Amino acid sequence: MSGRVGPDARRRDLTAMLILLAGAAVAMYGYLELHVMATRPIARVTGEQAIQRAFSYTDVMYVGLGIMGVGVCVVIWSAWRYHRRTDPSA
Repeated sequence: MSGRVGPDARRRDLTAMLILLAGAAVAMYGYLELHVMATRPIARVTGEQAIQRAFSYTDVMYVGLGIMGVGVCVVIWSAWRYHRRTDPSA
């Protein structure tokens, strides 16, 4: 495809990139905290708390993946809008 990319397309691409980066940061935080928990020994007294923390960090990781999914949807929408604008048959 050739043609000039307008400011609207650039804003959509920037928005998609920021959403993807935010999702990746949240997912990575959850993953790294789970990794830190896995490398440390868990005392018997704090075992229940550790399980609750593991569930919380797993949820954080899933939220991050969901945010990344939204970012992918924005990327697809942006590409569709650009393709529709440059497609002469549309």
